[in-house]
Amino acid sequence: MTDVGGTIDDALRDEVRAERSDALAGPDGPEGRELAATIGASLLANRTARGVTQAAVAEQTGLDVADVERIERGEALPSLRLVWALATAVQVPFGALLARSDAEGASFLVRRAGTGRSIVSGDGRFRSRPLAPAGHARAPEVYELTLAPGCVEEADAHAPGTFEHMTVLRGALVVRTGVDHARLEAGDALFFRADVPHRYENPTDADTVVHLVMTYAARP
Repeated sequence: MTDVGGTIDDALRDEVRAERSDALAGPDGPEGRELAATIGASLLANRTARGVTQAAVAEQTGLDVADVERIERGEALPSLRLVWALATAVQVPFGALLARSDAEGASFLVRRAGTGRSIVSGDGRFRSRPLAPAGHARAPEVYELTLAPGCVEEADAHAPGTFEHMTVLRGALVVRTGVDHARLEAGDALFFRADVPHRYENPTDADTVVHLVMTYAARP
């Protein structure tokens, strides 16, 4: 295991280590294989375009270089937090690693409820489903988040200038960021800086469903 030497916090490093065995087991089912191939190809393309080495990605994410190679070949499906860490390591939006080559051609796209390729946390209690076609130049970055009862999801700081806009559709959500925190009920919305560590909590005994819109700092 690469010694990350403080490049990521202890909680993220521990979760990445815990998730490695699952990722190295390989994607499960046709949808999992398709998603793994998409993430792998996107990671390779974005890493190469930005001149980032596999060793640098490994150091930033707490993986071995061999793990990065397997992800890029589509042989391992990273968890939700690991996708975030990979996107941060190659300095691209989260959605860039989910982009499909045919997304740009979409002009009328229906995404039915319950469909789409979801990314899940290591424990399977936090799920993110893209609602917009990732990679389309005109599409916003929108996700449906589902938190299981009692779920607590710790999020590392995203790239500088990243903001999140969240709207609770069902259930309740507690969001904590620095000294700020709020409990949101169905119909409530929150806009906040996401380039600092933050946390989502479902304090109820039923699933919480949230819509999330990501915005990023403009690239020079």
